[in-house]
Amino acid sequence: MTVFSRRKFLKSSIVASSLPLAASKAMAEVKVQDSPAIEAGPIGKPSAPIVIKTRRDFTPDVYRRVCWNHTPMTIAPGTLTAIDASRAEFLQFLKAHPELNIYGVNIHSGDWAKKRLSKDELNSYLRQGLNTGVSFGDPLPDRIVRGIVMARLVGMVSGNSASSSGLTKHICKMLDNPVQPKVPREGQGGAGEVCPLGILFDNVPREIELGVKEPMTLINGHPTATSLCLDGYLRSVGTIKLCEEIFALAADGLQAPDEHFSAQLEACWDDPDEVRGLQTLRGLIKGSPTPRRNKQSKVVVRDLPLMLGAAYKAQNNSKAIAEKVLCSAHDNPLWVPTDQASKVGVGPFVCSNGSYHTQIGIVANDELSRAYADLTVMGLGLVQAYYSDPEAMPDQENNVFGDIPMNAADWADEARTLAVPSIMPPPQYGQNDMPSPYMRAWNKVDRLERVLIGILTQVATMASQSIYMRGDLQTSPALTPTLQAIRACTPPVTPHTRRTIGHEMDILFRTMLAKSRAYSAADPEDRSATVMEMKLS
Repeated sequence: MTVFSRRKFLKSSIVASSLPLAASKAMAEVKVQDSPAIEAGPIGKPSAPIVIKTRRDFTPDVYRRVCWNHTPMTIAPGTLTAIDASRAEFLQFLKAHPELNIYGVNIHSGDWAKKRLSKDELNSYLRQGLNTGVSFGDPLPDRIVRGIVMARLVGMVSGNSASSSGLTKHICKMLDNPVQPKVPREGQGGAGEVCPLGILFDNVPREIELGVKEPMTLINGHPTATSLCLDGYLRSVGTIKLCEEIFALAADGLQAPDEHFSAQLEACWDDPDEVRGLQTLRGLIKGSPTPRRNKQSKVVVRDLPLMLGAAYKAQNNSKAIAEKVLCSAHDNPLWVPTDQASKVGVGPFVCSNGSYHTQIGIVANDELSRAYADLTVMGLGLVQAYYSDPEAMPDQENNVFGDIPMNAADWADEARTLAVPSIMPPPQYGQNDMPSPYMRAWNKVDRLERVLIGILTQVATMASQSIYMRGDLQTSPALTPTLQAIRACTPPVTPHTRRTIGHEMDILFRTMLAKSRAYSAADPEDRSATVMEMKLS
């Protein structure tokens, strides 16, 4: 713990006399907190154990509790019985239809799909390892790997995987492990997910005896893309909430007129997300003692509610998609038993299909990437607004804050580079011809979250400094905890006194990341009023 005393910076009697007495006393002793770990084990607190009965029980909330917070999860006994009944019907269906060539069941998979499996070849196929885990590189976070395991269970629980209750329980038991296998986030250019799933479930055939079709249950489908989609949505909860409070603090520090966020605008704006942006900013700034200017602010300030509105819309779409992809059975081939097939007026069947791909999950993360990039550029605009405003940052050219726009420009440039759509790659050769860019879409939104919070760190530091240099020392009641948390990491710099603050901003950056993640991981009723108020374990 490093302690910065403001007194040691006040070496000039001119400087000392230029600051209000209240400012001198308030900042006499500011403690800089340590940098937190962003993720180590569970992110939040486990809740009551969860019992899964149907695939509809798999929700974003259950995903958050199980995969992020390590809440125990089991499959209901009645559901396990139904799983075995579905598998029994599937095996009977195979006997009744020996003429069918079923991918990965009685014929080989991939480019060998034209060849029928002999009895000996089938037995060998069931006993050997999965042999598809050829990717390598930096690993995915443990929470996402847990999410892949959970998403893999959906088709098993619904009976569409035609897997046994024994394999289902075995996969579910993997969630009890405090640390999951390392699954690479690089080199995943396959048509489906055989590369990551082959690594994740590589040991399963050596741990439990597999039956017909069960190897395909392990390595086909899109549980990885599902987990990446859910991760993007859940993280956006804290990230966009953090944007709200830092943007509001910046607008307050820039003395934005109340009219920019006035209720009267709601009479003219029909989009509910844009109205929400107005209401959010207005509520956060309410009660601030900061005097308002009698002229309009720069465009970047006036556009804040609209940009937040666009981010809310991307988040809403991401949530809607996440809810759908998580509870959908996603296996190839997919077994549709009699009780399900009869609902759409057909008989039971084994369907070869594109269930290894989820384009909507990719689009969900792309939408968030676009929103994060736009918000990052808005952050650069706010940094420049402070830098170019002698009222907001008096004497800024004489202290370290004059250099921040250089750094901020790089964050914004990286955001623009990353925010490109994840277009389908060109077809490859052979049976598995169409790669899926699911991992690339997540890698971009993962990096963009850090880029956005990086520039929010600079906006927050400059807003805090501006309020300090003017001698106000205060913001609104709603934003006071945020301002205090910022100053605990980056104490204001006194005028005409330099010090290197990169390390302090790194602490603030990592604190913002950790608190944003903690906010997303917490049960809604346990979330603080602002992200920066969240307590870290």
